[in-house]
Amino acid sequence: MPIGVKAKVVFFFTLLPYFLIYFIIQAYITTGDYSFITWADELIPFNPHFVWVYHTIIPVVGVTLIFLIQRRELFLSAIAAFLLAIVTLFIFYIFFPSFYPRENFIDNSSISGFLLECTRRIDGAQNTFPSSHVTFSWLITFFVGLSIYVKKNRWLYMGYLIWALLISFSTLAIKQHFVVDVFSGMLLAYLSYFISKKVVFERLTNSN
Repeated sequence: MPIGVKAKVVFFFTLLPYFLIYFIIQAYITTGDYSFITWADELIPFNPHFVWVYHTIIPVVGVTLIFLIQRRELFLSAIAAFLLAIVTLFIFYIFFPSFYPRENFIDNSSISGFLLECTRRIDGAQNTFPSSHVTFSWLITFFVGLSIYVKKNRWLYMGYLIWALLISFSTLAIKQHFVVDVFSGMLLAYLSYFISKKVVFERLTNSN
């Protein structure tokens, strides 16, 4: 598929609808009924510098979908998986809103702390479960592992695995998410990947 077409599909079918609906949900659901904090969350120290890792999610996902996932069947399967994951995330955010108390995790002395505060002004604390950052990072990692380019460059896939792990840890280090949000995000990513691979990718591949 032409890069321009892929870029439009990524923008209009994933990024734009996700952010539009996400902020609408935030506007109407302002409190969370559930808190999943555990001893494991309390063991992880607050580190605002991981906010820089946290914000790599959009550029990495966008560049990967547009440039590295080249086969039409694989690209369409990845888009379908992202849509499935997005719908599932929104169902949880609407009907199962969870809340992370962030009042004690503030840094007013660094650029990272300032960026984190700006992030929190945009991204509310009432929609943590599952983590969309974790879901999207692992979902793109699963799919990029099927691309021909990455199969020829296995070191690149290892880079994606490390990045997905860092994204997952960053959500905990900057106190945006609970540990359960991370594992549920990984599970959602795998289920979305598995369903799309079976329903979309294999059917498109077999029909050619």
